[in-house]
Amino acid sequence: MTDDPTPTTLRRQLGAQLRELRQAKGKTAAEVARDLQFSVSKISRMESGARAVSEPDIAALIAYYGVAHELAEALVETARAGRRRRDAWVDVASTGSDFQKFVQSGFVELERDADFIREFNSGVVPGLLQTKRYMQAMMDAAEPTRQDVVDKAIELRLSRQGRLAQTGRYSVIIDEAALARVVGGASVMAEQLGALGKRMDTGAVDARIIPFTSGFHPGLNSVFIALTMGGPGVPDAVFIEGLIGFQKFDGADEVARFEHVWQELLTCAASESQSRALVEARRSAYEGSSR
Repeated sequence: MTDDPTPTTLRRQLGAQLRELRQAKGKTAAEVARDLQFSVSKISRMESGARAVSEPDIAALIAYYGVAHELAEALVETARAGRRRRDAWVDVASTGSDFQKFVQSGFVELERDADFIREFNSGVVPGLLQTKRYMQAMMDAAEPTRQDVVDKAIELRLSRQGRLAQTGRYSVIIDEAALARVVGGASVMAEQLGALGKRMDTGAVDARIIPFTSGFHPGLNSVFIALTMGGPGVPDAVFIEGLIGFQKFDGADEVARFEHVWQELLTCAASESQSRALVEARRSAYEGSSR
């Protein structure tokens, strides 16, 4: 995790601490809500990190749980830091756009703070490995009438790629369909797969390809990103991307389920050398057809 966690991560850390304090007192969320005249949903959102905790609310919770002075000060500071402005990108995204929903999901900040990122994609090359021309072609199709949204989304994705390049904490499994799907034309694909191959050669990313010959596999109809947070009190999370946007799962059982699926996908994937060969074969074919 980064040395300076984002507000999203801090809210989740605080939420986990508040849940532990409640459980240590033997209280249910409904009981706390009744006694403090909060709603149950408010308690739930504070404990999940979905809601920033105001100064009066954290003071009320500290008094209610009888928190010792040193821990109380730490909780107040974490709550204050968690109320910082979440992400400048929210303001520049268009209202209702998929890009804004993506930013508001909290994913960008959690990704920034994650110790390790694992991603499976069955349809396209994952965003953190995309070339600018490839992502431009994808986003033009997704938001064809909003070039300002496309430009900001590309800027954000390139920024995310830049941060990741400094850490080497990324592992992906990609279905061969993503290599076969033509995005932006043959020259764009040749460039994209060439860039992917170079990342694989340098060890900047651990990328494995599930070949068509593997047949059906458990991730075939899904796209997900698993974030291992590693920080104290910050639960790991899995995001699934679909038509309705990003859905976050961070329950222990839910995370364990995706861990199981990841291990199954690894058994379906080709070896590192075989995966590299599949990428190169596709790149060479695109290069030949673009001449």
